Amino acid sequence: MESRNDGNIEALPPSTMTDMQTNHHPLPLPLAKERSDDAQHERYVYVSPDIDKTAFDDLNIRNIDNADHRAEPGEIFDRFVSAICVVSDEYLDQNAAVVSEWLGSLFSRELLFIILSKTERSVDSFLGVHRELIYLVIPATTPKSYLRQFVENGYREMFLRFDRLGYQTRLELSLQDMRRITRIGQLLSTEKDFEVLIETILREVMVVVGADAGSIYVTEPYKGERPEFLRFKKSALQLSASEFLLPVDSTSIAGYVASSGLPLMIPDCYALPETEPYSFNREYDQQHHYYTRSMLVIPMKNYRNEIIGVIQLINKRLETNRPLTYEEMGAGEVGKFRVVDMDKASAVAGQAAVAIENNRLIRSIHNLFEGFVRASVTAIEQRDPTTSGHSFRVAEYTVGLAQTVDRVSSGPFSLLKFTPEQIREVRYASLLHDFGKVGVREKVLVKAKKLYPDQLSEIRWRFRFARKSLEYTYARKKLAYLKHEGAVAYRDYERFMDQELSQKLEELQGMLQIVELSNEPNVVDGSTVSQIEQIALSGVTIEDGSTVPFLTHNELLSLQVRRGNLDQVERLEIESHVTHTYRFLVQIPWTGDLRNVPDIAYGHHEKLDGTGYPLGLNQREILPQTRMMTIADIFDALTAPDRPYKKSLNVESALDILGKEAKEGHIDADLLKIFIEAKIYEVVKDSALL
Repeated sequence: MESRNDGNIEALPPSTMTDMQTNHHPLPLPLAKERSDDAQHERYVYVSPDIDKTAFDDLNIRNIDNADHRAEPGEIFDRFVSAICVVSDEYLDQNAAVVSEWLGSLFSRELLFIILSKTERSVDSFLGVHRELIYLVIPATTPKSYLRQFVENGYREMFLRFDRLGYQTRLELSLQDMRRITRIGQLLSTEKDFEVLIETILREVMVVVGADAGSIYVTEPYKGERPEFLRFKKSALQLSASEFLLPVDSTSIAGYVASSGLPLMIPDCYALPETEPYSFNREYDQQHHYYTRSMLVIPMKNYRNEIIGVIQLINKRLETNRPLTYEEMGAGEVGKFRVVDMDKASAVAGQAAVAIENNRLIRSIHNLFEGFVRASVTAIEQRDPTTSGHSFRVAEYTVGLAQTVDRVSSGPFSLLKFTPEQIREVRYASLLHDFGKVGVREKVLVKAKKLYPDQLSEIRWRFRFARKSLEYTYARKKLAYLKHEGAVAYRDYERFMDQELSQKLEELQGMLQIVELSNEPNVVDGSTVSQIEQIALSGVTIEDGSTVPFLTHNELLSLQVRRGNLDQVERLEIESHVTHTYRFLVQIPWTGDLRNVPDIAYGHHEKLDGTGYPLGLNQREILPQTRMMTIADIFDALTAPDRPYKKSLNVESALDILGKEAKEGHIDADLLKIFIEAKIYEVVKDSALL
């Protein structure tokens, strides 16, 4: 293990290292070039007819059903032939017998399959292809650029297999070492968790070479030609040590190896001349009561010969299964790493590089989809800023509830468990549960009161016109009376007319106030509805003698809504967002571990008693994940501070309403109990952050 600043340590001279690499164990050449030995190297890509071939334009492309794949053994004796088969799951299922026969006559000495599958499947489910030939099963939607990289990684894997086959004769490795290196490759190719993958790499390579300690670094993402920083990931002495960055330069051993791309073998870290270009700091040993004596540092390279990490192995054990003592290390009684250890560690490092690269590619695909989901949610919430953050909060609540249910050991949900993939499935369904609102008219979506703003504005103009019309009519009457009766009698007449006008204007203002009060999305009683209906029967007379009613038929229907702010047509349009969501989500070619996303999202407005929408499902037909989302959705709708058509409720009031919903058989009472007892509602501390 090394710290951020290392002091000088003794190592083999650079010339010695170069000789070893050139004469004894040459490093693999870039796969895009031919091998430099006597045998010619040929690479083929066999592609099923339904696969786009443009990603492999610069490679030797063959169709699986092409007759030119056959050759006599003598014709290829002087060639090393490797092939990657890129096929779809549908093609394999439909042509299992043909593929099996084809494999029997194929001349290639090394061959691996990459299968593009629309669903999550095991390698044993593909007939006609032995499981050992299947390198990867990846989503059918994998972008071409990623697919090309997976193919290159497959070639790299075959080169490593070819090299391993030669290790036993070239380096006299034991059969046990060969089996262990092969087993490590299998372990690394199946591990999905990056942190576990890193820990497995370090543990296994230490066992292979008999190291007492070690650490592993990976490169940080970079845009230039070379990485600038290494990130410390794991130490065998401190599995919980914090990560830190190390510059890729000669100020540290790992940085030097990452910079030079060459392995480094150090006999004794405490006896190195000052002329060496790298440094070592003894502070780490002093702080952790340890002596770093012998050291072996191996770069990890991908198929493009780019450095993606460094493995650092410390102190070769004298006895494989016995850790070194502090006294032995202090006295220098530590084994020295040999060239054979370097080759074994390099073999594991090559496999580790492929595994890390594949893991990064898969994580990139996940991140790509994660970005798509978040962008989709942001886009729909931009249409309705008043509900901004709702989908993200619902996802937090639902995931929190699902994780809590996964941990319960008693009750009706004690047997319900979720894998990390199923938790991700719940999260995506929650994030996208309202995406169908993109199919709802925006004015309906953002409607805050019973009338649209333009409708209320028109109604106010009608009353304003009626007011002006009355004032004009009474002004004309007073002027005519003045002309005919004179000023003396006019004073009494004027007083009478003004009182009458004032009374009528007050009546108009009263009617307008009733309209404005009824426009609020509150519960309306029967008397108010009757008043609205009477107002609709009144109107204002215009110049041509016709009467314009104060309220149109549609405006009357909107104001007659007893509860909320939507009329029946608008409510049905809002409710249609659930169906729009489902139709959108089923168009996405979900991988097998996310296949339930459309169904989970589809039922979030269903009720256990069958009175929900759009399908009227009952309790047994509604997925548990959907029932969790329903509770989260209602809770956030009640407590959200940004809904213009209702006041935000505090947590206690919202939970009371949820309790009533549970008693009435609308939502799951057992899940609500877990939601309350585990205080899932506290998951989102600051909704403004979402």
